Amino acid sequence: MGIHVINLDRSADRMAVFERLNGRLPVNFTRFSAVEGKNSARGPLVDRSIITPDLRYGDGALGNALSHLALWDLAIERDHPLTICEDDAILSRGFAQAASSILQSLPQDWHIILWGWNFDSIVLFDMVPGVSPCLGMFDQDRMRMGADAFQSADLHPQHFRLFKAFGVASYSVSPRGGEAMKKLCLPLSNRDVFIPGLGRAVPNTAIDVALNDVYPRINAFISFPPLVITRNFHSNSTVQEAI
Repeated sequence: MGIHVINLDRSADRMAVFERLNGRLPVNFTRFSAVEGKNSARGPLVDRSIITPDLRYGDGALGNALSHLALWDLAIERDHPLTICEDDAILSRGFAQAASSILQSLPQDWHIILWGWNFDSIVLFDMVPGVSPCLGMFDQDRMRMGADAFQSADLHPQHFRLFKAFGVASYSVSPRGGEAMKKLCLPLSNRDVFIPGLGRAVPNTAIDVALNDVYPRINAFISFPPLVITRNFHSNSTVQEAI
C-alpha cells in the first residue's frame, strides 16, 4: 500500500517524527510537498472558483485545503484511489492489512473513507443502517497518552456510512470521490455547517468543516474503530495559524 504524506517544506521536524512513529509499517510513504497558503495569491483562486473573495480561512487552513485538493486531482488524473495522511498521523501497525481489506469490501461507488478523525469533537455514523445513527464522543487527552498502546492494539475495524466527523488526518479517496467532493465543496465559502450532536452550526474555517456539509450527500464511510489517530496539538498546528 502507498500513502501520500502532506508535509510543508519548512516542517522537516514533523516529517521526521512521522517517519519515526510509522516507519516500521509495511507501507510505502511518498512525501507530498504541502502548499504554503501564505504564498498562494487569493485573486487567481477566486477567478478559478476555488474560493470566494471573502473566505475566512487563515493562510495555514488555505494551504492545507489546497494540498488536499491537489491530491484529489491526482486521484482523478491517475483514475485510481489514493490514500492520504497528514504529517501528524499515527497509524496502527495493522493499518496496511486492515485498510486493504476494508477497501476491498466497500461498494464499488464509494467516494471517501476516513481512517481517523479528531478526538476533540463528535463523530456521527450509521451504526445500524436505516435504523439509527450513532453519535461517538472521545477523550482526546487519554488518547494522547495511549498512542503507543493504540499502535500495538489488535484492531478489527468495520466500515460504516459517515455523516459527520472533524479532521482529515488520514483517508482514502476514489477518483469519483475527488470529483464529487470538488463539485460540492467548491468554491470554498463562509457558509456555516450545522452539526447534529453539537446542536449548533460551526463556521467553515478549514476543509474538514466544509466536508461535513458534503459527507451526507456522497458515499462517505468511516473505519470504526479508527486505524489512525492524531494527537491534534493546536499549539503547533500548521493549519490553524493566524490570518
